[in-house]
Amino acid sequence: MSGRRLRLVGEVLLVGLVMAGVALAWRAGWFELLAERDALERFVEDLGPWGPVGIVVAQIAQVLLAPVPGQITGLVAGYLYGLLWGTVLCMVGLVVGTAMAMGLARRYGRPLVERLVPAPTLARLDATLERRGAPAFFLIFLLPFLPDDLTAFAAGLSSLRLSQLLLLATVGRLPGVVLSVLLGAHAGALGPTELVLLAAVSLVLLGLFWRYHGALERAMFRLVDRLAGRGDAGST
Repeated sequence: MSGRRLRLVGEVLLVGLVMAGVALAWRAGWFELLAERDALERFVEDLGPWGPVGIVVAQIAQVLLAPVPGQITGLVAGYLYGLLWGTVLCMVGLVVGTAMAMGLARRYGRPLVERLVPAPTLARLDATLERRGAPAFFLIFLLPFLPDDLTAFAAGLSSLRLSQLLLLATVGRLPGVVLSVLLGAHAGALGPTELVLLAAVSLVLLGLFWRYHGALERAMFRLVDRLAGRGDAGST
């Protein structure tokens, strides 16, 4: 079986599994439970201190290991803890994870980064960061559809100070985190039917991103290069 067909089969299986999960959650009444505010509040109370710790650890893990998209953690944090504390918890995890990624890259050098970052992505990051420097680094964290977590590793190889890189990454990540947490915070006001529709729309968007993420990433890298280039021209 060719690589393209194998990837297509994998995509179909992934979509099928997620759809099956949504259907099982609907049959089990989980969406009705999520729509009940009192039940949600009791659930958060039962989590105790482990709930916030879990959000922070999940964000650190998604930077270093990318087990789940960070937007999902943001939705969960917003749903459980609201806009303010959900944002705080997510940002703490992201800042710690980003600092660890940069520190590991600077400590162990390019061999480690080459093992963690796919070669085509690393080549694009090298070219973009070398030409545009700090402005490009900031835009990669600010704009969607770009490998911001992988960029944290690549940026550790640059000559920029880690404190400067961490500040740029933190400010660049903040709008996206606030948006995902805000969506999660407002999900508590939705009924079971609306939650199912939201899950279905999210599934479609996830499938489209999975299918076309390579083209989206290349297009966004071109946008970063143009925007950062204008900034460089304006500063001269």
